Amino acid sequence: MARTHAKDANFSFNSVAIEDEVNTIQLTFDVNEGDATAFADAYQVPIAGKSSAVTEIQGTVDPAVSQGVDTLFDARIDGVKTTVYDLTGSGPNTDDPEYTSTASGLTGALFSSLRITYNVGDAARYVATLQHSGPLTRAVS
Repeated sequence: MARTHAKDANFSFNSVAIEDEVNTIQLTFDVNEGDATAFADAYQVPIAGKSSAVTEIQGTVDPAVSQGVDTLFDARIDGVKTTVYDLTGSGPNTDDPEYTSTASGLTGALFSSLRITYNVGDAARYVATLQHSGPLTRAVS
């Protein structure tokens, strides 16, 4: 089994590489669950519904040359975007997947939220949430 360290991950949003500011990437896949249990069933009968994917990225604000927060801020009302999340920064390979959400019509990554935080005694930080619509492809080579 191949294992990896998160030290070299790449993330691009709408063809802009923003990993120079991003320090956390969290990709969450969920499947809605329905309950098809009848009174006569001995156990609960769950059934799979529609799946969804959400990416949350966190980074440090650099207001002088900020690609990350500026790129995200400018895209907040422009509809769906393309995202590429490369786990190791070396492109897709057999044991090294790359996740892509391609903007096409109503599919892609929808900018859901951006939170910018300035705290005394800490670096300025941001958190952005991207809701994926349509397929999120997993390339391995």
